[in-house]
Amino acid sequence: MQATPETLTLLSSYLANTVSPDAAARRSAEDSLRQAEAQQGFLLLVLELVKADAADMIVRQAGGVYFKNAVKRLWAGEDEVQLADADKEAVKSQIVAVMIALGTPKTARLQSQVGEALSTIATLDFPERWENLCDELVSSLSPGNFVINNGVLATAHSIFRRWRSQFRSDALYSEINFVLSRFCEPYFQLFQHVDSLLSTPSTQALPANSSLPLLAQSLLLLIQLFHDLSSQDLPPFFEDHMSSFMGDDATEGWLKKYLSWEREELRGDDEDEAPGPLQKIRASICEIAELYAQKYSDAFPQLGNFVSGVWQMLTTIGSSTRDDVLVSRALKFLSVVVKMGSHRDMFAAPDTLKAFCEKIILPNMSIREHEEEMFEDDPVEYIRRDLEPSTESDTRRQSAAEFTQALMMNFEKEVTDIIKGYIGACLQEYARDPTANWKSKDTAIYLLTSIASRGSTAQLGVTSVNVLVDVVEFFGSYVFVDLQAAPGSVHPILVVDAIKYLYTFRNQLTKDQLVSVLPLLVQHLKSDNYVVYSYAAITIERILFIKDDKRRPLFAQGDVSPFAENILMALFGNIEKGGTPEKIAENDYLMKCAMRVIITARSALVSVHEPILNRLVAILGEISKNPSNPRFNQYIFESLSALIRFVVEAQPSALPTFEKALFGPAEVILAQDVTEFIPYIFQILAQLLELHLPTDLPGEYQALLSPLLTAALWEQRGNVPALARIWKALLMRGASVVVANGQVQGLLGIFQRLIGSKINEVFAFEVVQALYEFVPIDVMRPFSQTIFMLLLNRLQSKPSTQFTQSFVYFLCLLFAVNNVGPDVVVSILDGIQPGLFGSLMNGVVLPNTQKAPVRSRRLIEVGLTRLLTKSDAILTEPNVAFWTPAFFALLDLFNLPQDITYADDLAQLDPEDAGFQSSFSKLGASEKAAHDPAAGVGDEKKYASAELARRARERPGVIAGLVQQAQAAEAEAVSKFIAYMRSNGDVLA
Repeated sequence: MQATPETLTLLSSYLANTVSPDAAARRSAEDSLRQAEAQQGFLLLVLELVKADAADMIVRQAGGVYFKNAVKRLWAGEDEVQLADADKEAVKSQIVAVMIALGTPKTARLQSQVGEALSTIATLDFPERWENLCDELVSSLSPGNFVINNGVLATAHSIFRRWRSQFRSDALYSEINFVLSRFCEPYFQLFQHVDSLLSTPSTQALPANSSLPLLAQSLLLLIQLFHDLSSQDLPPFFEDHMSSFMGDDATEGWLKKYLSWEREELRGDDEDEAPGPLQKIRASICEIAELYAQKYSDAFPQLGNFVSGVWQMLTTIGSSTRDDVLVSRALKFLSVVVKMGSHRDMFAAPDTLKAFCEKIILPNMSIREHEEEMFEDDPVEYIRRDLEPSTESDTRRQSAAEFTQALMMNFEKEVTDIIKGYIGACLQEYARDPTANWKSKDTAIYLLTSIASRGSTAQLGVTSVNVLVDVVEFFGSYVFVDLQAAPGSVHPILVVDAIKYLYTFRNQLTKDQLVSVLPLLVQHLKSDNYVVYSYAAITIERILFIKDDKRRPLFAQGDVSPFAENILMALFGNIEKGGTPEKIAENDYLMKCAMRVIITARSALVSVHEPILNRLVAILGEISKNPSNPRFNQYIFESLSALIRFVVEAQPSALPTFEKALFGPAEVILAQDVTEFIPYIFQILAQLLELHLPTDLPGEYQALLSPLLTAALWEQRGNVPALARIWKALLMRGASVVVANGQVQGLLGIFQRLIGSKINEVFAFEVVQALYEFVPIDVMRPFSQTIFMLLLNRLQSKPSTQFTQSFVYFLCLLFAVNNVGPDVVVSILDGIQPGLFGSLMNGVVLPNTQKAPVRSRRLIEVGLTRLLTKSDAILTEPNVAFWTPAFFALLDLFNLPQDITYADDLAQLDPEDAGFQSSFSKLGASEKAAHDPAAGVGDEKKYASAELARRARERPGVIAGLVQQAQAAEAEAVSKFIAYMRSNGDVLA
C-alpha cells in the first residue's frame, strides 16, 4: 500500500471514525482497518500518519493507539493476518526516528503509544533480529540538542523498562549484557553533561535546545534508565562508578544531589494536582534507593545517607496533591529499609520513633480538603483510590499506613503505644464537638486500622491482627454507633469509615456478629450518598465471599434469603440512578454485589426470580447502547448466568421464562453488532440450550444454525470460545438437522480457519471433536483425510505443547466414542500413508499421554482402553507392535502422577492482553459440568480390567499372549494390574 494522498485521506477517515460517538461508524471503521491490515505496507502507512505534523491530532492519536494494538496482535505471527518480513524490517528501520521526532511536549502522548509498540517489537526481535537498535540509539545522541536526546532516552526507556518485571533467564541476561556493553559509556557521559548544564547558575543563559524543562526531562529519563539497567543485576559499570551516582566521602553523588536539589520553576503549579518535574525526579530516585536497598545492600554503603535525605525531604513537603506520588515512593523506600531488620539501629531510638509517628505518620493520616471534595464531586475515583491503590494513585494515607506496619514489624509495642496516644487524643477532640471535629475521629479510625493489621490481602481483608489492639472492642465502643446512626446525624465520611471498618476486619468477627450487622448494611444501600451505598455493597459482597476453614462459603442461601430480594432491588435502584448507559455501568461494585447475592441465595430466589430477571434485562438493554465498563459487563452477565443456573436447576419449568426474557435482547445485541457483548450472549444462549434435553433442539435454536456460520462472527477473536461451545451444544442435539441443511462443510471451513491460528487451535479441536462425536461417521468419512492432513501439517511445523496435547486428546476421543472407534481412525491414517497410524502412535501419542492435563486423562484412559480392546487393526501386522507400548502408556496413567513439567495451557486467553474489543471472559456460573464423551464408562481402571478380560475371551490366547510379552518387559507394573483384574473377577483367557 503506497502513501498516496488518496490512501492517506482514506486512512485518516477510518482512524477518525474509530473515536466517533456513532457506534455504527466506529464498527465500520474498525472493520475497514482490519481488512486493510493484510495489505503490504499498511502498518508503515499508519506510522507515517502518526508522525505527520500536518495531520489532525485526533487522527494521529487514534493512529498511535491503533498502531500499538496492531503491533501487539500481529508482530508475533500468531494471528490469521501475517505481517510480511519486509514490512517488519521497514517499521524497525523507521520507528526509532519516529520516536525521536515525537519527543516534544505536544506529542508526548503519541510518543508513549509508539513507545509501547516499540517495546513489543523489541521484546520479540531484540537483539537477535534487530542488532543495530542499540547502536542506532547511541549514534543519535547529540551534545547540544535535548529535544533529540529526550526522544532517544524515551525510546531506550520504552525498550529497557520491561526488564523490571521479567523473570531471570540466560536469554534475558545475554540481552542486558549486550546493551550494557554498548550503552553504559555514552549514557554516563550524557549524565555528566546534563549535570553540568543543570549546575549552571540561574543567572546564566543555557544553550539553545537545552532549556531547563528539557534538561529536567533528560535528567528524569536518565534516572529511569538507571533503574531499568539495574533492575536485574548490578551492572559492573555502575559498580565501578558508584561514587558518581551515589556519592562517597568526598562527593555527594548525582542521585543524592538531586534528591534535595531545588529549582522553583520545576516544582510545578500549586493548583496542579499532577507532579511537577522535581517531584517526578525525586520519586524516581526513591524507587532506585528502594531497589538498591533490597537487592544490592552490600554494594550500597550510602544507604544511611539516603535514609536521612528522604527523611529530611519528607519533613519539608507540604500537603499539596502534586507531592502525593513522591510521598508514597519515599515512604515505601523507608518501609523497605525498616523491614530489612539489618538497619534496625537507624530507627530504634525512642525519639526517632516518636518523630516518625509525629512528623510523618500523623500528618499523612489526616484527611485533606481535596479528598473531601473528591468524596462529594468524584465518588467513583474516591472509592477506587481507597480500595484499589496503584503506583499511579497511591494515597498518602495508604503509604503512611504501610510505613506504620513496617515499623510495627520491629517495634510493635513501642509504635502501638505511641499511636494509641494519638488515637486517644483524636477521640477526645471528637468528643468535645462531634460536628466540628469529625475529622479527628476519621483520623483515629485510620490510625487504629494501621496498627491493628499485621497481615492482609485485597481479597480476604485483614488475616492477622496485633494482639495489643482489640479491634472488636474498638468496633463496639466507637464504630458501631456510626453504623446504626440515623441518616444525616453523623458526617457521611464517618459512616463510610464504619462500613469500611467492617470490610477491613470482617475475618475477625464471628458469623453471628456479621449476620447481626447485615441488616444495617442493607439499610445503607438505601442511602442517598453515593459512597455510603457503594461501600455497603462492597462490604456485603466481601462478607458473602468469606470461606470457612475448609474453603467452603461461610454464608449459605438460608443466611441471605430473608433479605436477598431487598438487597438486589436496592442495588438495581442505585444502578438505574445513572440514567445514561455510561453512568449506569459506572459503578461495577454494585453489580458485583448483585452477582454475589445471586450466587449465595441460589434457589432461594425461585419465587422472586422474574422481577430480578426483568431488572437485569432492563439494565442490560440500557448499557448495550454504549458498553463502557468491562467489569460491569462481566458482572451483569455472571448475574444472569447464575440466576439461570440456580433457578432452572430448582424449577426446570422456569426455562421458557428465561428464554422469553433473553432472546429479544440477544437478537438486538447481535443485530446491532455490540461487539463487547456478543461473546457473553453466545455463552448465555449455549447455557440455555444445554438445559434442554440432549435430544431436544427447539426451533428457535435451529434458526441460529446459518447465522452462526457467518465468517464475520468468527473473525472476532473474542467470539470464538463461545461459538465453539454453542456449536457443541447444537451438534449434540441437532446433528441430523446440521447434516440435512448441508452445514457440515461450513463447520469444516471454520475448523480449517481456526486450526491455522495458535490462539484458536484449541477451539478448532473442540469443533471437530463435536463433529466426529455427533455427526454420523459416514458423513464425516469423505472429509477425514483432509482434516487429518491439516492437523499433520501443523504437527510438522513446531507445534505448541497445547497443540500436541490437543491432538493426543482428539485421537483418543475418536478411539473412545462409539460413533467412530479405533479401526476407523487406523483406516483413515493408513489410507493417507501406509504406516502413518504407527508413526503417530510412536512419535506423538504415546510419548505425550503422561503429560496430558488432569482434565484430559480420563478420556485418554478410556480411548487407550478401547484401542487395546475394540480394535482388530491393532492385532494385525504391522500395528500389533504398538499394542504393548499402548498398554504400558495406559498402566502409567493409572499408576504414575501427571508429568507436571508441562503446564496445563489448553485454555490460556488473557482478557487484558486480548484487549477490550476482542477479549473473551468465561462466565463461571454458566457451565455446571463439562460434557463427558465417555459418560457411559464408570471407573476407568475397572473398565479397562473388564474390557481386557472380555477381549481376551473374544480372542483366546492373543490378548493373554500380548500381556505375557508386556509382563516380561515390565514385570512389576503388569503383575500388579493382573492382580487388580483378579480382584475384580476379571481373568485373561
